[in-house]
Amino acid sequence: MTSPGFKFPQPAELDITLVIVSFNTRDILLRCLGSLKKQTQEISYEVIVVDNASEDGTVDAVVELFPDVKVIANQDNRGFSAANNQGIMISRGNRIGLLNPDTLLTENSFKKIVSFMEGHPEYSILGAGIVDENSQPCPIRLWEDTPQDAAKKIMGVYDPASELKRMEPMLAKEAKVISGCCFVVTRDLIESIGLMDEKHFLYNEEDDLCRRARKNGKKICFYPETSVQHLHGQSTHQKKYRQKVIIEAYRSNLYFYSKYYSFFWNIILRSLYKITFFVGLLRSAFRHLQGSATMDDSLKIKLRLLFL
Repeated sequence: MTSPGFKFPQPAELDITLVIVSFNTRDILLRCLGSLKKQTQEISYEVIVVDNASEDGTVDAVVELFPDVKVIANQDNRGFSAANNQGIMISRGNRIGLLNPDTLLTENSFKKIVSFMEGHPEYSILGAGIVDENSQPCPIRLWEDTPQDAAKKIMGVYDPASELKRMEPMLAKEAKVISGCCFVVTRDLIESIGLMDEKHFLYNEEDDLCRRARKNGKKICFYPETSVQHLHGQSTHQKKYRQKVIIEAYRSNLYFYSKYYSFFWNIILRSLYKITFFVGLLRSAFRHLQGSATMDDSLKIKLRLLFL
């Protein structure tokens, strides 16, 4: 769902609203909420958890352990963008932070972010620094993905580690895109360009939002003065739902290409995908014959992707 703008039904009353979308991530979500409660001080804020029909008791656990957190319990998995929109629409903050459940605050990050954005009103989107479990900086693409980048990713030859060097110097600066696991948008931005595009069920949603913002003359800031710890893949690498994640990521990529790349590049990228799926199918079939197949060698998934 994309709209020219969005009118909030209630006025802003807080410094920031933090929206977290969950799906079968109870334990790491509780860890995230605990760090938010411990670290977030000296600002007015609210936390909204939007649960996409988790089956692990997430909703009951949050209600019991964090009664101040607002919970929206969906009856089905509506996807990342749609669930975030649910939280955004009832938010009461001047700013809205979108945070993955597999993140952890190690300092008063949102106080720093709010203070910086108050002093730099030219920025409508801000992305924090991201570190791994060992507190080492994670690569973040601060520039737009080109069709050539997309081709490299499809073929498996894109090296995200090279992004660390390109990110330097590690100072607050204008960027074209930021990390989707922790970023903050202003209320004014949502009122100007609208909510997140719900056709992105999973992945590409922050890139899409940033492109729409820049198209409307808005600026984006990478702010490594504070960092959030990220447990990569905890939300999406669930064995039971691996097939859905792979398929929805593929669909999201194709939709993104159709919005921002030329017809010529759409043909090339779709063709590369089909070739990659066919080669992957042959490799997986060979591994099955050898008896060395893994979870990622599902012939059912490979065939479905090939003919999707």
